[in-house]
Amino acid sequence: MTENLEEIGQENKIVIRDLMKVYKRGFKEVIALRGLDFEVGTGEFLSIVGPSGSGKSTLLKMLGALDKPTAGTILYDGHSVTLLDDKRSMLYRRQKVGFVWQTGNLVPGLTALKNVILPMRLAGAPKADSDKRAKMLLETVGLAPRINHKPHQLSGGENQRVAICVALANKPELILADEVTGELDTETAQMVMETLRSMNKDFDTTIVNVTHNPRVAAYADRVLRIRDGLIEGQKHTLYGDITEIDAKGRMVIPETVRRLAGLGKRVVLKATSEGLLISPLNMEEFENNNKEARN
Repeated sequence: MTENLEEIGQENKIVIRDLMKVYKRGFKEVIALRGLDFEVGTGEFLSIVGPSGSGKSTLLKMLGALDKPTAGTILYDGHSVTLLDDKRSMLYRRQKVGFVWQTGNLVPGLTALKNVILPMRLAGAPKADSDKRAKMLLETVGLAPRINHKPHQLSGGENQRVAICVALANKPELILADEVTGELDTETAQMVMETLRSMNKDFDTTIVNVTHNPRVAAYADRVLRIRDGLIEGQKHTLYGDITEIDAKGRMVIPETVRRLAGLGKRVVLKATSEGLLISPLNMEEFENNNKEARN
């Protein structure tokens, strides 16, 4: 039975199916994403956690149409992002998506106010409207007294809050945030994440935030863990470790659970009245049973 992607696309802001990305490094192939499957609801704040090299930033570039997958599908409001040509990709980024990077989001020679105005003017917005919205956004994040300061005159946390305003300037429906607190101390990181959270609530903006920091991830409505290009699972306050089952029925069991349960490469699956029982395969017993069956 195949799933109805059209229906799922209507129910979610983003739908990802079987997403793969393979990079060629000389004669070698590096697999960054190995077949991701998940959805993001409209207005949801999702954090994706994983160590360096796990595929987080690669995934974010795919969502923002900055790079194309080797295989798989990304739907945004039911429309394929993966099939966009260069021109439509640019329009998608300009009209639908706002980016917040770890560094380098601001023009050094411009004030905070002019940095926020810039994307609106590039999109053709009237000057009066651009000025008004830029001031409103900066006031919302508590930077009204600093609007005429340039990036080098602002702290790291202030610069990141300005960057969030820049990302929100053209009223995007989706914010993609890549390690936005990576170079900030704990207190400043908390302030920046609270700003993102309030923007998510105040403007009903969908946010996908990638980070290696579990504390930062905890500001989201939901957390997915990615390792070696696959969704490993998420933590639920009631049920503990939860894993994802993708469209092809594949399940990734978190490493800690595998270790505690003594699961190897092969397991025994048994349907019970309470659900699916997964237990280690006893190879000695398995081989003896095979011998008996042959005899």
